[in-house]
Amino acid sequence: MKNLYGSFAAKLIAVILLCVLALSFVGCVAAGVMLLNWNAYSNSLDSFRTLMVGSRAEPLTRSFGYSYRDSGGTSTNSEANLRISVENADGDVLWSDYEGEDTLWQSALRIEPDYSVEYVEDNTASYYTVDGGYDVPYAEEEAFVTPTPQPTQLPKPQQSGEPAAESGPVWHVRDYSTGERYSFSSSEALEDWVAKHSLIVKGYVPREMTHEGRLWQVRELSDLLYGWRYAILWVAGLSFLAGLLIFIFLLRAAGHRKGSEKIVPSFVDKIPFDVFTVLVIAAIGVFLTPVMADFDWPEVLLAAIPCFLLIGLSFLLWCMSFAVRVKLGTLWSGCLLVRIVRWLWRGFTALIRLLPLLWKWVLGIGAAALVDLLFRHGAVFSHNRTTFFWFLFWLLAGAATLYAVLAFRRLRTGAREIAAGKLSGKVEEKNLILDFKDHANDLNHIRDGLNAAVEERLKSERFRTELITNVSHDIKTPLTSIINYVDLLQKEQPESETQREYLEVLARQAAKLKKLTEDLIEASKASTGALPVSREKLELGVLLDQTAGEYAEKLNSAELTPVVTKPVEPVYVLADGRQLWRVFDNLMNNVVKYALPGTRVYISLAHGDGKASVTFRNISREALNISVEELTERFVRGDSSRSTEGSGLGLSIAMSLTKLQNGEMTLSVDGDLFKVTLSFPELSDAAPLTMPQT
Repeated sequence: MKNLYGSFAAKLIAVILLCVLALSFVGCVAAGVMLLNWNAYSNSLDSFRTLMVGSRAEPLTRSFGYSYRDSGGTSTNSEANLRISVENADGDVLWSDYEGEDTLWQSALRIEPDYSVEYVEDNTASYYTVDGGYDVPYAEEEAFVTPTPQPTQLPKPQQSGEPAAESGPVWHVRDYSTGERYSFSSSEALEDWVAKHSLIVKGYVPREMTHEGRLWQVRELSDLLYGWRYAILWVAGLSFLAGLLIFIFLLRAAGHRKGSEKIVPSFVDKIPFDVFTVLVIAAIGVFLTPVMADFDWPEVLLAAIPCFLLIGLSFLLWCMSFAVRVKLGTLWSGCLLVRIVRWLWRGFTALIRLLPLLWKWVLGIGAAALVDLLFRHGAVFSHNRTTFFWFLFWLLAGAATLYAVLAFRRLRTGAREIAAGKLSGKVEEKNLILDFKDHANDLNHIRDGLNAAVEERLKSERFRTELITNVSHDIKTPLTSIINYVDLLQKEQPESETQREYLEVLARQAAKLKKLTEDLIEASKASTGALPVSREKLELGVLLDQTAGEYAEKLNSAELTPVVTKPVEPVYVLADGRQLWRVFDNLMNNVVKYALPGTRVYISLAHGDGKASVTFRNISREALNISVEELTERFVRGDSSRSTEGSGLGLSIAMSLTKLQNGEMTLSVDGDLFKVTLSFPELSDAAPLTMPQT
């Protein structure tokens, strides 16, 4: 197919075929319109033939009537297949060559005298000239009386017009054929005079034509069109479809050359597109001139064929050049007007960029005020025109202000996104100009810088997490051996009390180190999202009861009294029961370790607005002299003296596990009151219940 696109012979053949198909389509459409206009699809052949012949015979009859009137009755009929009869207003035959033949078409026309009228009323006069030629209603065939040829002359108008009134409107009439003048005091009298001096010209076309003239050609054409009236529609449709396919082929082949993979522009495609468009329009106007001339339709048809071919070729050349420019991407950039506007705009923007922002606005407002002042001053001399341009100026000023507002809104939206931490997108610089574009560019640079900083921080965080994980795994292996050997030594039951104490210290510290290592690995997995999460429908009230039951003994040992409150109806959430239990376990461990003995621990469940929340509250044993943000950091414990056991990872692990389950964990400190709230989206009770596994 590419070889076919690049073949000059294929393109030439396609152009020739397209011309033939275009002529076929245009001819068939014109014929179809003619057939439809004269009701060929609903009338008989004889009726259609009569209408077509009449369309040619009527102007010939009218032309003879004017010639007869202007020549004073000395005209002759030059159309061999047309018979004409001229009568006066009284029905007297003045001239006729009709001998009573059987007619295919007949009609009667009224030819008025050549006159002018001066109408005078209230000292004002208006002039108009009326040229005869109004149609008289068609007469029935039996109403036509066969006239006998009588070589009489056109009657002279009488000088006996109705006397004009001394006051009121007056019609002064001049008859150009006689040079005489008349005056009438009413329009009815004038109309009576015109009717009395008009001619009735009757035209007849015999059914049997004896000469091969124009009317004979029209009759033969009508017979041909009527016989092909349905085939014309099929030919028009097929010509259109075939021509459309060839036209698409030429557009796709435009710019392709044999032996080249790229689009190669011709010398026409290098002309600026707007200049080329003007040249094509001018050429089409020149080619249309012969077609628009006042010729009879057979001559117009002969002149139209080459003219329409040249018009079609010009349009095809324009379309192919348009396709080449679109493929090369030079449609707009290749326009001379665009180049001029671009050069002027670059010069203007270069000048504007040299000015500070404040001076730009000052100059803009000053220029607007000066133009408004000039318009207001000019309105004194030409109000309407100046008001229009004043309105146009402020319309443009309003459009510029609207543009500035929209551009500022786009910049403000981008700045708010950056402030909110949304660093993924960019401020769109398209259609922004001058300082707006510069500001958008600066915002994008800020966003890029923040993205780089965030990426560097994430990279550092990932490196730290990986380091903790790897070191924890490396520590876990020898630590397991130490614990095992300490256990073996304890089973030997050494006799020395000192050795037994040393072994207990080693076992205790080894267990602590093992717990720390496991917490490190757990915190690393939770923060990176590497833990598997299998969310199910859970009933939080049941989980709270299990938590209180599990920690009842530990809370009692720590002298703490649990107070559990929950609604009567069940509250469901979508969460991983195992991971959620670990969150509760970490929080309850913190309560046992850091709560003040002899106080109450409040565990409450609430729901509403599509949220289910679990709250843990307790009074801290030590003063909470650190912020909430520090409490959720790793290796931070509630007592700053680090005198208690624990790794300081509990809250961090709990927060990471909550996020993995689409939940939210918030902490608050009010004096010695410590509160943790877990929030999850609430589910309806329509889904099957799955009991949490602890």
